[in-house]
Amino acid sequence: MIRENTDLQSRSRKSTGLQTPLLQFLTGEHAARIEALWPAPHEGFFALPTARRHAIAILLSGLGGEAKLSTDRLAHFIERQKDRAVAELVVGPTHAAGFIKMLAKCGEMLWSRGEYHELLDLYCAENSNLVLRHMESISQLSLRPILILPAVLRSAKIISAIPHLSAAYDLADAFEIVGRIKGDAAQRRSVERWSKAKNRQSLFALATKDLLPDGPVTYSAAPALPAPFEPVTTSKGLRDTALEFTNCLEDYAWTVAKGRMAVYVWHGEPKAAVALNWNVDGWRLAEAEAKANTELEDAPLREIVKTLEAHGVRTGSSVEAISNRLLRISQLTDITAYEEDLKLKSFKERLDLGDLWQ
Repeated sequence: MIRENTDLQSRSRKSTGLQTPLLQFLTGEHAARIEALWPAPHEGFFALPTARRHAIAILLSGLGGEAKLSTDRLAHFIERQKDRAVAELVVGPTHAAGFIKMLAKCGEMLWSRGEYHELLDLYCAENSNLVLRHMESISQLSLRPILILPAVLRSAKIISAIPHLSAAYDLADAFEIVGRIKGDAAQRRSVERWSKAKNRQSLFALATKDLLPDGPVTYSAAPALPAPFEPVTTSKGLRDTALEFTNCLEDYAWTVAKGRMAVYVWHGEPKAAVALNWNVDGWRLAEAEAKANTELEDAPLREIVKTLEAHGVRTGSSVEAISNRLLRISQLTDITAYEEDLKLKSFKERLDLGDLWQ
């Protein structure tokens, strides 16, 4: 993890000068701090190679190593020192090799502080370091599938086989579920197998196979959730809950009776009906809504999810739905990525609520 250099950040914020439109366009949130080092018309900054512009933005954001330099000395350092020295100032000697070459691939426009933080974390991790150093160009968009996948899956072969962000989410979820169903040893075998996949079709076919349990899975008892959760355990209680919330929960009476669904009333704000489904990997949050099927805002949903996850309940798509999507990707010759496949999913979208049948 990269340390934050708050001393340098505070010094660089003293500027009250004006920035040219070009500087503002290229540097965004960093414009004022860069103007403090290179006042208008900013020739010194514009003369810097792309990689060094990114390096100074990272340092002025308070990221990187300890830099006991005044603003004047820092400008001179970035302009005159060798690439290795600049890299060591940002990421330290352990990760300095290839760092400036990597930054040169990041485009002319500077990134936000948060985006640099993600970039540095990836660069300082073993698997993703190799991926970044071998990419022809690096953008915020190209980092997204890497950030979605767990660290052990961030190999060049796997990353290059990801057709869109939705596939990255499903592969990451599949890996988690393999661990839930089969344990850590099975996850390690999946990493080894997936990393050797020859192409996209092979990778997603392997993931589909690994997701399938080795044998029949028996139901476990529904979790005993603490207040403000109240379990609904009788057919009358289910009927009363359906009437109170004006929803269709009573239609699932047989599913509840067979132990495949568990229903609770969450006495929070607002009051909500919560349904869990049994999947091959255990219990999963299938639905959480207020009266008249009104969607909950993020805050109460996060409160509900926090308690559920503490009791071993998974959130997200059903195992069957994930498996079907993985299989489809493995079978397609060409893939068309729709708009929703290219966007990061929100917290609520990741829950994939409403899938009561699986």
